[in-house]
Amino acid sequence: MRRPLLLLATGGALAASVAAAVDCPSCGGPPTLAIAGAGLYAVLLIAALVREEHVAVRFTFMAVSGFHLGLVCAMASRGGACPPCLATAACAFAATALALARDRRSWPSLPVVLPWTAALGLLAAPPAPLDDFPPHTRIVAYTRVDCSYCDDLRDRVLPEATRGLDVEVVYREAAAAEFVRRAPTLLLSRGRRYRVMEGLPTVDRLREELAQIGGSRP
Repeated sequence: MRRPLLLLATGGALAASVAAAVDCPSCGGPPTLAIAGAGLYAVLLIAALVREEHVAVRFTFMAVSGFHLGLVCAMASRGGACPPCLATAACAFAATALALARDRRSWPSLPVVLPWTAALGLLAAPPAPLDDFPPHTRIVAYTRVDCSYCDDLRDRVLPEATRGLDVEVVYREAAAAEFVRRAPTLLLSRGRRYRVMEGLPTVDRLREELAQIGGSRP
């Protein structure tokens, strides 16, 4: 029973990585980490199917779990949430637990492997935005020219999402911000609270994020 669950968890991580790479509404293309993750989990799925008991397979599961831990911590510090990324991390944690279930000799390696791979995950995540956040609710939209998603954001998504709300909207060039990896990227802030949204959001999702950050009716 444990082996089918291990394959299921690994396949779930692969599916979530593929979803993050395919469903990417950005003129910058799919995220590099999602593409790399899909390739890695495809290899891990085959390895778990053929030689799940091999020490290299167990250590790889531990390493990817630490890497996802670093990414999740970086995501939390930025105030954002990426469902495919969180789903991939959850599947990776489950697969690691299942891979180590039978071999207790590998357990002491966890506190050795997790910290440095988590550090790699933190380094792989983009830096936090450097900005002076105003006390009121503000959206800074980082866009590029000749970007159809950016045009849709400006013409449809932002006007509909902010209708009836007291929200300042500012547009800036994506290339001028170090933390921006894809266009469009939205920086929502109110006082010390902020969230980063990469890619083109739906109107409903943006309104939900504005509600959480503190958008209010005028």
